[in-house]
Amino acid sequence: MHAENYKRFLELIDKLREFEGIMIVEGMRDEVALRNLGVRAEIMRLSRLPLSDTAIEASGYHDVMILTDFDRKGEELAEKLLRYLSGYRCNVDLETRAELKSITGGRIKGIEELYSFYVRTRERFYMKRDSQLRFWPQWRVWNETQEGRATHFGGEEEGREKKGR
Repeated sequence: MHAENYKRFLELIDKLREFEGIMIVEGMRDEVALRNLGVRAEIMRLSRLPLSDTAIEASGYHDVMILTDFDRKGEELAEKLLRYLSGYRCNVDLETRAELKSITGGRIKGIEELYSFYVRTRERFYMKRDSQLRFWPQWRVWNETQEGRATHFGGEEEGREKKGR
């Protein structure tokens, strides 16, 4: 991944973290990956309800982001959900999913692999930051937890290790 793509990837991760509507994913692992990335938005899993019921429930939100997997089944689910939601007055975001699929370049198959891809890519670019990344002024992965302490998304122990450097 080139530095420009990495920068855009980080912007997409920030967009996910800042999203205030509801996100629709396929299963629990997708939800876990998004939570590990720091997403705080409401997340609805398709594995819990039929598509029509999911659309009805999601239509209660002004903004809906569809984050199905990048395989053929995920494409079909995204298209069906878009058709169901088109009858409601909500903004449906399929662009973020398409950008994530494009920018990861087939290296991941779905949302459940997004966090591990983020960690691998971040580590690779962090190691090269002095020579390649002029836009990297500080750690972008720190966040305030609910207790108010700054920790790394990988967990407190890894966070303390990074602080000590």
